[in-house]
Amino acid sequence: MTDPSTDPLTEGARGATVAAWWPWLALPAAATGLVSAGVVLAAVETPEGLRSSEALVNIPLAIGFSTVAAGIWSTRPHATGLTRLAILYTVVGLASACVLPAYAWGGSVLPGAAASAWVSSWVWALGAAPLLALGLLLYPDGELPGRAWWPVAALGIGGNTALVASGALRPGPLANHDGFTNPIGIGSVEGWERAGAIGFLAVMAAGVAGLVGLLVKFRRAPAGDVRRRQIGGFLTAGVLVVIAAALPQGERPAGVLLALGAGAALPATVGVAVVRHRLLDRRESVEALHRRLDEVSESRRSIVTEREEERTRLRRELHDGLGPSLAAIGLGLRQLERQTAGDQVATVHDLADEVGRAVEEVRRLCDGLRPPAISELGLADALRAGLAPLERFGPTVELVAGDLPPLAPATEVAAYRIVMEAVTNAVRHSDGTRVCVRLVHDDGLHLVVADDGIGLDPAAVPGVGLAGMTARAEELGGRLTVGPAEGAGTEVRAWLPEAGR
Repeated sequence: MTDPSTDPLTEGARGATVAAWWPWLALPAAATGLVSAGVVLAAVETPEGLRSSEALVNIPLAIGFSTVAAGIWSTRPHATGLTRLAILYTVVGLASACVLPAYAWGGSVLPGAAASAWVSSWVWALGAAPLLALGLLLYPDGELPGRAWWPVAALGIGGNTALVASGALRPGPLANHDGFTNPIGIGSVEGWERAGAIGFLAVMAAGVAGLVGLLVKFRRAPAGDVRRRQIGGFLTAGVLVVIAAALPQGERPAGVLLALGAGAALPATVGVAVVRHRLLDRRESVEALHRRLDEVSESRRSIVTEREEERTRLRRELHDGLGPSLAAIGLGLRQLERQTAGDQVATVHDLADEVGRAVEEVRRLCDGLRPPAISELGLADALRAGLAPLERFGPTVELVAGDLPPLAPATEVAAYRIVMEAVTNAVRHSDGTRVCVRLVHDDGLHLVVADDGIGLDPAAVPGVGLAGMTARAEELGGRLTVGPAEGAGTEVRAWLPEAGR
């Protein structure tokens, strides 16, 4: 396994992470800009807003959750759960960022104050409320505790929608803004007040159910699992929020500081849990990728090994079973041909020829399934027998093979095919006088085919032979390289692991 701390893949992933972050920094930048504008505007127009813990709690919620959302979006999440979290935290972050500036602008004499006052009457319900209505259910992976929890999610979404609608559509004077009335008010005040009350109860009920869902996820997680730490940290932050919410709202410094601390604890906890543990820890991701690649490589080696073993068995059945039977039938037909007279001679002769062709086809199939010399002579001697005819075309071919242990059929066939192809290429194209083949077994089978010819042409396009050799090595989890040999010529190096052993 490659050490992820020095792996170029890890470094590339870190660079990709930084590059992916930049476009999404617009989210926390926009939230910070809105919050800053709200603070300045409130200081000038509505100073009481800066002394209210209820208003100031939106500042850490805005900056914190927009930053968490940016972190999730930057990873381009494919998982549906992570996408849900990204959407939820984007809405919470941007809505919380709009609360203070909308309230301050609505209390000013600036142009557009009426519209801003209208926005402030409902945008708060898109800030912290969705965390209670839906955030608890989805934490920490964006998935519900189970399919049976969908009605709870629907209850939370419906209640939050009712809260927003009751503030946005209720006719009459706008809450907390004297002198302004709702520009798009529809229905009756009593009806929307009732809808708002029902929505609040639905959100609270979904929040309680969400706490139960968190406990369910906690119990289901194995002891020591990271999800237990995530949920435990979130519940600790939630206790701070509950304490802050239970205390009387006012302008006391202690209450303001507690509200700010509670508002900061939630996004900080979520950020550590969701971003650090699940998305942006690229070292863990690269380690997982390496493990997955190892598993895939091992699976492929197993498949190739089983395939070659099956080919060996099939060749044996054809060679020792069907082949002799067909040969015996052919001999019988030839004998029958000599004993037959009249018009039947031609028919028997044709049948004997057809059986002869079938015998040749069986032999061809056997040779294609596995080179017969390997089974008869072993890998080293099979190579000597196969390479000997190539010396007639010019270069001297030398084979140096150490003591080779019994190898898996897949390894033997791959080594034989690679060596034969590499030597054939050297004989045809190197224009050299000597080709050396070395086979060494260490942590696998190492093959080297080197010639003293003219070397590689930089402009040459790799052909089918090189692609075939590379594929044979890689399907066993090995590797093959082609480069210049020492002094002059070309060298083909291959390493084949002990497939199936």
